[in-house]
Amino acid sequence: MLNSTRKIFDTAKECFFQHGYSAASIAMISRYSKVSRVTIHKQFSSKEILFRAFIQNFLLEKDIQVQAYINSQGRFWEDTYDFLSQRCTEVFENIPNAIIKSDLFLAGQSHCADLLEQNRIKTQEAIQTKLNQAIEDNQLSLSVIGLSTYEFAKNVESVAEGIMLSSSVDDPNETMRTTLRIYQIASEVNDA
Repeated sequence: MLNSTRKIFDTAKECFFQHGYSAASIAMISRYSKVSRVTIHKQFSSKEILFRAFIQNFLLEKDIQVQAYINSQGRFWEDTYDFLSQRCTEVFENIPNAIIKSDLFLAGQSHCADLLEQNRIKTQEAIQTKLNQAIEDNQLSLSVIGLSTYEFAKNVESVAEGIMLSSSVDDPNETMRTTLRIYQIASEVNDA
């Protein structure tokens, strides 16, 4: 990645996270990054395209976590909590308030819905792969729950995303940990 592109992405992140998508502008990013608006417009013809490229780059960097999760050798629920908390919280942990978080969420849905859906699918597939491994290793069972590994993985990912995006949850990490503990209890292997 070009140094100017990295500088633009880093500054765009700061501007989006401090001011929100709606208030941030190419002029603001140019001013803070000390990269001319002409240079920014040559690489990104609009704020929407810059935002989309920023999200795409962020998600590509997070793809390393998917493989690390699949290859992890720990217990399913601990590894899944670590994976989901990293994957779902890092993007929002530096946002100062719920209004900006909501603004960014709406911008993401408007300009990056396909990228976010691809990310959901990758996350669900990783969870499903780990579920299959955990079932083979007799770490858990879905027989009591009555869901396929696909259905269960989709549910776990959706619930984790909802918790992390909620503005009404005071401590999303603790809420997710508690929720995954409930899933863990429901999926325990019964030796009876």
